[in-house]
Amino acid sequence: MARRLIDQLPRADVALGPRPTRRQFLLATGIGLIGAACTRGSPNPSSGGVPGSIPALTGGGSQLSILGTGADAPQMNPGRNRFGFALVNLQSQAIGGGSPQVSLATDERSKAIGPFAASWYPFTAYDKTGDRSPRSPLPGGFAADIDIPRAGNWLVAVIVKEGSKQLAGNGILPVTSGPVVGGLGTKAISTRTPVATTTSTIEEICTRVPVDRMHYISLDDALKNGKPTVVSFGTPLLCTSRLCGPVVDEQILAFEQIGKDRANFIHVEEFLPGSDRKPPPATPDNLSPAFKAWGLETDPWIFVIDRNGIIRFRSLGPVTAPEIEQVVQALL
Repeated sequence: MARRLIDQLPRADVALGPRPTRRQFLLATGIGLIGAACTRGSPNPSSGGVPGSIPALTGGGSQLSILGTGADAPQMNPGRNRFGFALVNLQSQAIGGGSPQVSLATDERSKAIGPFAASWYPFTAYDKTGDRSPRSPLPGGFAADIDIPRAGNWLVAVIVKEGSKQLAGNGILPVTSGPVVGGLGTKAISTRTPVATTTSTIEEICTRVPVDRMHYISLDDALKNGKPTVVSFGTPLLCTSRLCGPVVDEQILAFEQIGKDRANFIHVEEFLPGSDRKPPPATPDNLSPAFKAWGLETDPWIFVIDRNGIIRFRSLGPVTAPEIEQVVQALL
């Protein structure tokens, strides 16, 4: 299995505690811990107890941390969801490739549901697009389609083979029956977003270096023109995670592949630079109007919206062009 050393990653060895703040949630990678999100040492298989339970499934696995998208607040409703995550070992090395298996359970003694197969999606767009914005230390991310029966704090386990070794980690995934940001199957919020088409004017509304060209149409207009819409929310220059630039880059590749005649592609900046090309301090008060309208507190987000304005795909954190293209092609 491919591995890459990431010196900037923190050791994700933390105990359960109070809900983290947004900045704690982002950490150095921008995707927060899923609860405790790691095993402590090598579990004893005999301590697993109930066959098929999370402790039994992860018994004997080496310590592994799961970095995912559910730490600061429930971001999922029951039902089918895309679960995006990254894996980091004890040496702070990100694990890439392979086919991790994801399992869920309501508690340590219940039989787990799953496993759900996860796929590896490497970042490839940063160099292809000539990006000079801060680059993420993560080489990509995993994603699995999981089916969550009901709301609650679910135990989640990820197991992956690395040669002859089994690596395993577990944590808590909060799921709510209440509203979530940009919930699947919900109506996208129609809001005006800044429009610019020349480099000099785009520089006033985009922090990417160089600026991207996905500011040619306002989101409210896009939701009315009968095309699917791919909208990203992120700030490449100021992104604590250093994921905003790479994610916008992946959106750019999808934009170039599909084209604006078939679908709308929009990048919504979190902190607008203004006429002096200097973005304001990254504080809640300075969030752009569209970020506030959508109620977003984390980044980067990608949403794919169908021609009727219904959200069909959502991702917080790593997402790649092939995933975006697959969803959009199904909506054309």
